[in-house]
Amino acid sequence: MHVDVASALHHLDEFLERTAPGYADSAVLADAARRISVDYTQTRQIDDDAAASVAYLAHFGPRAVVALARALRALPAPAVPRHVLDVGAGSGASALAWLAAGAKKVTLVERSAKALALATKLHAGRAVEMRPQSLFDTSAFGEVTHLSAAFVVGELTDDTDLPALFKKLAPNALHTVLVDAGDHPRARRLQHLRDALVLDAAVVVHGPCPHREPCPALLRERDWCHDRVDKTLPPRLARFARNVGRDDAAMSLSWLAFGQGSGGTIAPGIVVIGEPRAEKGRVRVPVCGPGGLRFLQVLKRDKPAWRAAEDLQRGHRLPLPDGLSGDTMHVGNVEQLAISITDEVKAGGASS
Repeated sequence: MHVDVASALHHLDEFLERTAPGYADSAVLADAARRISVDYTQTRQIDDDAAASVAYLAHFGPRAVVALARALRALPAPAVPRHVLDVGAGSGASALAWLAAGAKKVTLVERSAKALALATKLHAGRAVEMRPQSLFDTSAFGEVTHLSAAFVVGELTDDTDLPALFKKLAPNALHTVLVDAGDHPRARRLQHLRDALVLDAAVVVHGPCPHREPCPALLRERDWCHDRVDKTLPPRLARFARNVGRDDAAMSLSWLAFGQGSGGTIAPGIVVIGEPRAEKGRVRVPVCGPGGLRFLQVLKRDKPAWRAAEDLQRGHRLPLPDGLSGDTMHVGNVEQLAISITDEVKAGGASS
């Protein structure tokens, strides 16, 4: 599913500038955003004053748009989002991504009245409905085709039955998309949810994993798997991110996309899960796919493939090489694999 990320971020930037002129260079808002970031990740409490609301939207809004755009790319086409239920919606930034993907209607579920008040202004004149309630209130929302939660799963209590919760919220949703931070606890939580879902024959997992086997990154508590995406922010949003102390160019995230189906996953392939490792005479790329964790190895003498392999980034998806065996996948058809890798890099792969 294509998302016009530039349009969504432009709308957000223009709204913030109208609401808080000079927001990008405001020391007050930058300080509020830093405070919110700590509170959000450590205490799960956020100040509810006016400055905090705007700072929250300027700080987390671009992340929600970019992260959702990445995950939505995994949904099969056609997957027209007729009615999206966005739970834990905050100030409504994630709805910008859905609208930029062609959603006909988005319903925001959020318990904070101040957050919804800001969302109402952000989406004035658009097909966005506000529902001031907890995401645990599973009242009827009408026919929902897509369910969405951005930076919500990691904030739920550990005993929350996630599959049951999402099923109650939108029992007939065709697709569910979850995005969260790319840190250890949140990424592993989505990985555990993914492992529970692949056991359900009525669920198809669209991504990020190209297999139905247990997640190999869950074997050791210290491991986790995450994606990395380019933000490509408008100048003011980028400047605000730098003033807050955030990376304005890229972000790490974890995500999961699944839906109704006969069981299965996306087309078999491998996913880059770490940085290429240049060694003497070769480059080795850590990948995950059918059979678990392996290395893709390209020899330096195969220069086109070797140069392209060096440019691979975490999250890039590649075709499944021939001859899967052992801990290392050697390039078999050098010319074919070189083209596949090069095309994936040029297209931005999973990291764009």
